Amino acid sequence: MRRLFVVLLVLVAVVTSLAWTAYATPQDYERVTGKKITSYKESPMLAELVKQGKLPPVEQRLPEEPLVIVPEEEIGQFGGTWRRAWKGLADRWGLYRLIAAHFVFWDKEGGEFLPGIAKKWDILENGRIYIFYLRKGMKWSDGHPFTADDVVFFVEKIVGNNDLTPSKPAWYRIGGQTVKVSKIDDYTVKFEFAQPYPLFMMELARGTFCAPKHYLSKFHPDFTPMEEIQKMMVPGTHNTWVDLFNDKNDFLKNPELPTILTWKPVNDPSGQFFVLERNPYFWAVDVEGNQLPYIDYIRNEYITDNEVILLKAIAGELDFQWRHIGLLGAGLANYPLLKENEKKGDYRVLLWSNANGSVSQLMLNVSDPQDPELGKIFNDVRFRRALSLGINREEINEIFYNGLAEPRQASFVSGSAYFDPEWERAYAEYDPDRANKLLDEMGLKWDSKHEYRLLPDGRPLRFTIQVVGQPHVDIWTMVKEQWKKIGVWVEIENLERSLYESRLSAHYFDAQVWLLDRAAQPLADPMMIIPGGSQYATSWYVGWMDWINAYLKGETPPENAKEPPAEVKRLIEVWEQIKTCTDPQRIKELMKEVTRIHRENLWMIGTVGEDPSPLVVKNNFRNVPEKLVAETPFFTPLNAMPMQFFIKQK
Repeated sequence: MRRLFVVLLVLVAVVTSLAWTAYATPQDYERVTGKKITSYKESPMLAELVKQGKLPPVEQRLPEEPLVIVPEEEIGQFGGTWRRAWKGLADRWGLYRLIAAHFVFWDKEGGEFLPGIAKKWDILENGRIYIFYLRKGMKWSDGHPFTADDVVFFVEKIVGNNDLTPSKPAWYRIGGQTVKVSKIDDYTVKFEFAQPYPLFMMELARGTFCAPKHYLSKFHPDFTPMEEIQKMMVPGTHNTWVDLFNDKNDFLKNPELPTILTWKPVNDPSGQFFVLERNPYFWAVDVEGNQLPYIDYIRNEYITDNEVILLKAIAGELDFQWRHIGLLGAGLANYPLLKENEKKGDYRVLLWSNANGSVSQLMLNVSDPQDPELGKIFNDVRFRRALSLGINREEINEIFYNGLAEPRQASFVSGSAYFDPEWERAYAEYDPDRANKLLDEMGLKWDSKHEYRLLPDGRPLRFTIQVVGQPHVDIWTMVKEQWKKIGVWVEIENLERSLYESRLSAHYFDAQVWLLDRAAQPLADPMMIIPGGSQYATSWYVGWMDWINAYLKGETPPENAKEPPAEVKRLIEVWEQIKTCTDPQRIKELMKEVTRIHRENLWMIGTVGEDPSPLVVKNNFRNVPEKLVAETPFFTPLNAMPMQFFIKQK
């Protein structure tokens, strides 16, 4: 059954009214509701530190105008430890999405921007100029003032430094010119682009865009003599000043790094339990003036096996767990088991709406294949269409997702402003007879026993699919059997994520599998659909990136750079137009061309998508939204506002 994804596209965020989840300042809260916050309160843990003289009173730690959060259910209670599972340093993004601090936040459905670090903003000249008003009196976790200097430092000295950031993010250079960031005063900062850049608010909603200048400048040669920096470098660990700077700027590895995050690390992340504690200078309150977050500690237990994480959740030993339970399509397979044990484990199972175009999609190495003969086959669109027609998506849905997902091609979800029903259906029916006809047209003959097809040089047509995680293994093992009916044999190789990514960077793979997320708000992060649209590359186009990067910089590509085909170049051209377009209707027209190119070329072969995403929440763990659109650009679960989660005392 088709579920409705309530997702609105925000092109230029001229937000004049604030959503229910947050008010920019206490004054805004009073103006809208008629209620006044008369005083600020803090957790008993921090009150004790104030009593001991280790912290100033809460009024001195909060900005003059803190962010005001409206709790999901009720005013929370202070204290407690949030128990969750993680997979170590490689799982940093799962943790970061709980504690991140951005200029603006997405709301629960990804349809509106809420204030964050910035209490308000002005967008001028159709999105060419952005002015942000910061919170006066806001502080880093060490008590040092947070000002516009920290924003300028981040843009000019970190992103702008070619040693620290050799590959620039998309927003850094628009219209052929570097963005200009300037400090108007201590609490006002301006971004100025050469051309209108209406997508900038989306960038701000998924990045921090600031760094503690007072701390990190000690490790930067623009501020500290190199001989002093070299004295701080550890032999064998830091070969250059960049190594030292990056270590000091890593919030997981360096607990001394001042932060504006909701919680901050207190111990070594390599142990069995990695603990974060509340930031005593966090800059938000609830509608009664209680400084957020409510919860004192987050305890991350190191567990590498998803099955063990599932068992921990069923046993009631995790307070809130979405990642590795409901993410990457794993959750629906476990949904019946989770529901069966709700009462015993004293938890509830919620279902968020995953904006997945496909929970598991195949991408052949068409851009830099390792095997030239396989490469010729991979680059024939008839082969990709045949593979897609050879997948029984209904069977995958029923066996692994209890019939709750949607059999579909890898494409934008139905609630996206750019949803294309033709793309969703493209070669997505199960039709092995049609698939075989396409392979016959290609001249791929069967072996003498009619078991598998042969490459033109006589070798069996076989290749390896690299995946990360058991859910992907299960799906593609099923597909492996289905494809035997069309004479295509594959092997499934389950890799640890860092190895998968290193193989991707080295182009050392036949085919790789990932999910197609970012399918509701594709303009916020077009990594999957637009080569060069992100500083990251994915499997189907990674081999063309040397050529693409040079092209985007206006430089001559290296001699050994592989030139992409015309359709890929057109995607890049369309994206360059979208980035500076301020007409929503024109953007829709351009995106129609993007979807047409993808549905005709089928570089991404999907299975099922639009899957409900289960999460396990203990019954005393409150203020968790029952309904929410889960999407990578929304930084889910950040759009659930974890700062307002609390543990209810019995």
